Amino acid sequence: MISKRLHFPLSSGVAGAIFAFILLLGAPAQAQVSITINGNPVNVYPAPIIQTGRVFVPLRGVFETLGASVVYSNGQINATGNGNDISLQIGSTQATVNGSPQIIDVAPFIIGASTYVPLRFVSQALGAGVAWDNANQVVEITMAGNSNNNDTYNNNYNESAQITTPPPAIPDYEQPPVPAPNYIWMPGYWAWGDAGYYWVPGTWVPAPQPGYLWTPGYWGWQGGYFGWHQGYWATAVGFYGGVNYGAGYYGNGYAGGRWSGNAFSYNTAVTRVTNTTVITNVYVNETVVNKTNVNHVSYNGGPNGIAAKPTQTDIAVTHARHLPLTPVQQQHVQVAAQDREQLATVNAGKPPVVVAPEPYTPARKPAAFVPITPEDKQAAKELVRPAPVRPPVTRPVPPPAVHPAAPPTVRPAVIRPETGITAPPRPEYARPTPPRPAVVYPTAARPPVYPPAQRPPTYPPAQRPAVSPTARPAVYPPHQPPARPATPRPPPPHFTAPPKPEQPEPAKTDHPQ
Repeated sequence: MISKRLHFPLSSGVAGAIFAFILLLGAPAQAQVSITINGNPVNVYPAPIIQTGRVFVPLRGVFETLGASVVYSNGQINATGNGNDISLQIGSTQATVNGSPQIIDVAPFIIGASTYVPLRFVSQALGAGVAWDNANQVVEITMAGNSNNNDTYNNNYNESAQITTPPPAIPDYEQPPVPAPNYIWMPGYWAWGDAGYYWVPGTWVPAPQPGYLWTPGYWGWQGGYFGWHQGYWATAVGFYGGVNYGAGYYGNGYAGGRWSGNAFSYNTAVTRVTNTTVITNVYVNETVVNKTNVNHVSYNGGPNGIAAKPTQTDIAVTHARHLPLTPVQQQHVQVAAQDREQLATVNAGKPPVVVAPEPYTPARKPAAFVPITPEDKQAAKELVRPAPVRPPVTRPVPPPAVHPAAPPTVRPAVIRPETGITAPPRPEYARPTPPRPAVVYPTAARPPVYPPAQRPPTYPPAQRPAVSPTARPAVYPPHQPPARPATPRPPPPHFTAPPKPEQPEPAKTDHPQ
């Protein structure tokens, strides 16, 4: 028997979707996966699934839950949320975040009528942290807040919980040396997670592309609670609340270095450079070093906060093109969020690890790493108050429009000459016009309708009789034929008229009668 194989060309997107679907069919039954955002359970439909070691969620469920809008067309996924633009393609591992190309581990795919996307990539692209609780099959998303347009600068407040306790002060630290060229210093800061405030150690991170600088995030006071403004990458350093993070971030701009083309030059008066054979682009500028007015306050506004305001230059930087946290930064923050020793409730605002020579990864954690406990999460709930429930907005139904009656027409006064009495004017009201009854003709009064047999003959144009312009033919009723002239008939031959009787003549007389 000779077998024939048919080869059909498939695009990369279709092939990836088919491959993911085949893997899903062959995957064994697994436990139910749940999702929490800042400790609050979130329900999405259809339910999340685990595929090739990754958690996938339905497209609109995850984007709308994270406060983003999504547009899907012919396999192309475009989402916008939290100041970020994300683009995905069904069956493709190529993605873009704010115009920057990204590579994801597993491509999105379609099952039935649902489109599934990787939860970790989407959450991190929107500026959130993601942690996996394998024992309970829970995806824990830590999000600083949704976009809020109450300010003219970058504003990302947490609306799910109102934090009334300010973050601790910025601790003193010694900056580690630059590990490699084109690395930018990301200062440490207090972040908020399921167990309250935790310290993210400062570290060196590679720039996403030449020419971009890091603007740190900061805490701000607004509406009676503290909210976090997320940091970002841009071609200039924007407003970060006036917080003195040290190591070049003294409250305004960055004094630790500058870009010279595609190479970053370090100011050795601020930045610690020990290996000059590796770091060759250096300069010295001691005028930018902030040696006075050292303030360790970690938040802007509110009671005892920093009173700095964004300038027009800061606002212009905020409106310029941004890049979110890189995957290296995101992993560093996620590991720090899981370390119990970094919690402010445990270290009393003095973290044991303030800086890290290299960014944290799941394989490279602090030496004294201890996971957080459920008791730590419960203690953090006492520091927040639930967001007020906004009552539904009910719009009053306007009453039907009532048109006022037209004022009556007043006739002018009439003076009667015969009496000299002026008649008072009388109002004239519009009299309604009665409707005209419909005219119904009786059957006998209707014009006659003649059957086709009785209709007058119709002549072709060539056979029509000539009509004299002066003499008009007689017009006969259509149902009566023209009268024929009477022809006298001769008497029968056998008929003989009888003789008339002779009458006697009257007698003649001479006397008149």
